[in-house]
Amino acid sequence: MDTIEDRLISFAEALRFRDIDPAVLRALKQRFIDAIGCALGAFGAEPVSMARKIASRVQSSPGATVIGTREKSSIELAGFANTAMIRCLDLNDDYFGKDGPHPSDTIGAVLAAAESIGADGETFIEGAVVSYETLCRLADAVGLRDLGWDYVTFTSVAAALGVGKVLGLSREQLRNAVSLAVVPNCALGQTRLGELSMWKGLASANACRNGIFAAQLAKEGVTAPEKSFEGKNGIEKQITGRLDLSSFGTQPLRAGVVYLKNWPVFYTAQLPLQTALAIRQNVAVEQISKIIVESYKRLLGRGSTDPERWRPASRETADHSLPFCVAAALLDGDVTLSTFESSRFLDSDIVELMAKVELREDPEFSRQYPEVWNCRITVHLRSGEPVIMHSVYPKGHPKNPFSDAEVEEKFICLAESLLTRAQCQRFFDFAWRVEETSDVGELLRVLAPG
Repeated sequence: MDTIEDRLISFAEALRFRDIDPAVLRALKQRFIDAIGCALGAFGAEPVSMARKIASRVQSSPGATVIGTREKSSIELAGFANTAMIRCLDLNDDYFGKDGPHPSDTIGAVLAAAESIGADGETFIEGAVVSYETLCRLADAVGLRDLGWDYVTFTSVAAALGVGKVLGLSREQLRNAVSLAVVPNCALGQTRLGELSMWKGLASANACRNGIFAAQLAKEGVTAPEKSFEGKNGIEKQITGRLDLSSFGTQPLRAGVVYLKNWPVFYTAQLPLQTALAIRQNVAVEQISKIIVESYKRLLGRGSTDPERWRPASRETADHSLPFCVAAALLDGDVTLSTFESSRFLDSDIVELMAKVELREDPEFSRQYPEVWNCRITVHLRSGEPVIMHSVYPKGHPKNPFSDAEVEEKFICLAESLLTRAQCQRFFDFAWRVEETSDVGELLRVLAPG
């Protein structure tokens, strides 16, 4: 066992529900409710329907339920379908270290494993906290995207550890699970380049499926390659370089500082979108001659570097296009799920307005990031008059957080086509006290139709 494996596994082994700070527990419950809401909101999306169809072909004992249905599949395919639902709308939580993974993706895996063995709420929470800490701290250590790899490489590891915690794997089994998640499952960064495909939203689902399968293999006694991180051909030598995990497992645990989203677009577009909506109240869109968006370097690179971001042809590209997000906010006064369902990004008026967007780095904003998130938008009118708006911290950032009521409101908006208000309230009653349940599978029954 190498030192990275040892650090990950020692944390997973040692964590107990009683050790989780109340603030972290509350934050995790918020993100749990948010993730399930995102799953229900994506229920009818095409890639989600495909994932459910694949899962429906398999029956297994033990099995796990696909969210929003009474259908059961194998644990790994239920985890795949559920994570596909959570991730599809690009509206679930986010985290910013050197990379930007979505920690609640792993809830789809941990929930499937917990239901399959009739685990109680405390066990489910322990598994989720382990997954969150693993994924976020690995993202703190290295930016896989900058090296040409996809962050879901670490999602597999986080899912394997969280699921392994739930399944009660021994120390040696956890080591095997980690190695079996790492060695076969290094994902290429091509997933998030060019015109984005459905795979952008399914990559995490596949990683969670791989993590579940790794834990299952380990539980059955399958042995794995040694030194998956630090070996001669391990991930440090081949991809990342030396990983510093000295902060792994230290307080506050990462589940308490993960960001929530207000709009269904990539996280770094949240603040420009928020700023554009504020400035819209003071401009007539038809009078705009130029739009200058100034922010920190990382934001501008993530949403504009590929030419496809300036003329998106798919939903997956549009929700990762900073010019589109700003233009849609100014034209329509909001960016919602229907913005993408109607292929708004193809309309001539928004294409014309996107052409007026100019992106600039403000060196002072870059210097202040990540302690302060800044965005300034200057709209130049045909009259020559500039209209300027400066914003800090998007809604959902730890320094501009959602209240419990706002999390519930978002859930209701997403779930209203599938659940009644009474069902939503039953789910809230369950979720805010999830640690008290003796069988976390009750949650899936609350979410089932009828």
